[in-house]
Amino acid sequence: MRYFAIATLASLVVARGVAAQSVDAYAPAPLGPPASLAIQADGKVLITGNFSQVGTDTRHGVARLDVDGSVDETFGDPYVNGNVIAVAVAPDGKLLIGGAFTEVGGQPRHSMARLNADGSLDASFADPGFNESVWVIALQPDGRIFAGGSFTAIGAHAQNYLARLDANGAFDASFADPELCCDPLVDAVALQANGDVLVGGAFSQAGGQNDRFYFARFSANGTFDPSFPAAPIEPQPGALTVAPDGSIYLSNNGTGLMMKLDANGTPVGGFGSAATDGEIYSFALQPNGKILIGGTFANVGGVPHHALARLDADGSLDASFADVHLSFDATNPAGFVYGIAAQADGKVVAVGNFTLADSVPRQYVARVATGDYAKSALVVQPDGASVGVTWYRLGDGPELGAAPTLLHSTDGVAFAAVGPMTRVANGWRASAPFDVRGARFYLEVAGMTGSGAEDGSPGQVASAIYSSDTIFADGFE
Repeated sequence: MRYFAIATLASLVVARGVAAQSVDAYAPAPLGPPASLAIQADGKVLITGNFSQVGTDTRHGVARLDVDGSVDETFGDPYVNGNVIAVAVAPDGKLLIGGAFTEVGGQPRHSMARLNADGSLDASFADPGFNESVWVIALQPDGRIFAGGSFTAIGAHAQNYLARLDANGAFDASFADPELCCDPLVDAVALQANGDVLVGGAFSQAGGQNDRFYFARFSANGTFDPSFPAAPIEPQPGALTVAPDGSIYLSNNGTGLMMKLDANGTPVGGFGSAATDGEIYSFALQPNGKILIGGTFANVGGVPHHALARLDADGSLDASFADVHLSFDATNPAGFVYGIAAQADGKVVAVGNFTLADSVPRQYVARVATGDYAKSALVVQPDGASVGVTWYRLGDGPELGAAPTLLHSTDGVAFAAVGPMTRVANGWRASAPFDVRGARFYLEVAGMTGSGAEDGSPGQVASAIYSSDTIFADGFE
């Protein structure tokens, strides 16, 4: 009997694709420009916005797309009565949405709600009662939820622009009022591994201190950190995320540059961003260190790139990524990208205000095939009564925003968390107390990615499922 599936790292490395970037047949055609998007672990894409129709299907505010771009009919119309600005895919497959709305599925829900996997309202998630819009959502590993936006109260609780909810939507008073002021908006939030919260937005005060512009850090209980950032910088984040090594990436919309900081807020030497002539609304990190960027620009590093481009790991323009020229129409070359996300197969989905992509009609959503490789494999090595598990991730695709979780199952259907994995070269590793000589078991790894507008719509990515007594034919995502 063969007990385990195994692949060598060499078998994952294939020749770099020679095909240029191209716009594929993915064309869902929502009635209005989506505000954001997120990708599920199964490859399906969620788009959100103020639309009421996608293709010929009625969908208010949120729609789920199959891998070919058609509307997923198993995900019903959630009937959101306003703009859905952010969406987050929770580990259990449910969806958190934030925006400017007051009803979902005919029930009161003020600016935030949770949907079941079929698109129906999850009644177990209470109406938080935000008094203004939610622009960004971040999920803690323990299930609690950060929301940023233009609100100043949640129900009877005064809370300015940044708040935390428990897993069922109730206000979490253990996170203090951050005292953000005075241009009221938080539109970028990212979590560090130690629980600290990074916040970007249009504010000039934080923690009650004057002259704290645009970017701040708070502890897990809401205490303002006056030592951050360590260097005297005042970036205006258009998008913000934390990489697995703790590095902080943000787009500075005051300069049209990407920035890379260490975990304490000091600019990282050797990273020099190619300059854009517009704003960067969204970016996506890839496992190969490259950075996809989307926004309002028409040039990057002095080279024409209309609303979508890619940077190398040092911040310079990746000349191998062609200009797919997202534009409003044939007479107006300037298109806008509001959100981007990298798929597990390396393709890139962009949403925004455009109707042409490389001169091909694409109404507000387009997908670009990069021609580059994107590989993933779950390699399991028995060691007595334990197994060593390595999740290799190479090339294009979505980078993770935090350590992924190793999952275990006895039936291949219901999985439970074993624990977080540790970063290693080209992937992630963990050891687990499972013996391949005993009862059959299954392993999977699931992680969360940052994507969407302001990178405030986290999605998911998962490995192939490993069986302790069956070799899977491909072993890849």
